[in-house]
Amino acid sequence: MPKTATDDSAASADRTDSGTAARRSGSAAEATPRRREPRAALRYGLPIGAAALLTAGSLTAMVLTAGDGAVSVAVPQPPAGAVRDSVETVCRALSARLPSDVLGARTRATSPESDLTAAWGDPAVVLRCGVPKPVSLRPDNPNYDPGQNVAGVNGVNWTFTFLGQGKGTRFTTLYREVNVEVTVPASYGQPTGPLTAFADAVKATVPATMGDDS
Repeated sequence: MPKTATDDSAASADRTDSGTAARRSGSAAEATPRRREPRAALRYGLPIGAAALLTAGSLTAMVLTAGDGAVSVAVPQPPAGAVRDSVETVCRALSARLPSDVLGARTRATSPESDLTAAWGDPAVVLRCGVPKPVSLRPDNPNYDPGQNVAGVNGVNWTFTFLGQGKGTRFTTLYREVNVEVTVPASYGQPTGPLTAFADAVKATVPATMGDDS
């Protein structure tokens, strides 16, 4: 059947209505807010998929635990009684004088928390106060040799033991009323380097039994 002018007008109107509806539909889709990831999550470099799981509380916990965290350190156990009281008094005084950083490595919390332990950096330089004498200083031990592996650092004498390949070096003070132990990781090229940070605190708080503190 031949098309009439009326038919052409109706088709044009249909096309106009369809285009208008499509534009309205597109506008509605664009107006729908997109899901935004929390700014804090992006700031801390979290994966996008995980960002939606964050809450204010969990983000705070993440920030507080980020970094090195606490170092697990065995607390020395001096003999009970007057000896322990004396040792703990000295160790508390030493703890109060310890540096906040060791060769640029910042102090870290120790677990369990104690005035007899301290740590710095990662891997950690670890200090323990009130430890027993090393075997090289015990006359009843077959390995007794007080002159073996001795280093003097800024007026403090130390005996030391290598802990094995890649495990570092353990130092223990010599000629002090209370024994102070420092374990230095193998990552330190010069193991005695960190000891310079402790010399003043040891000399000020741990009485010498012999030798010169100068």
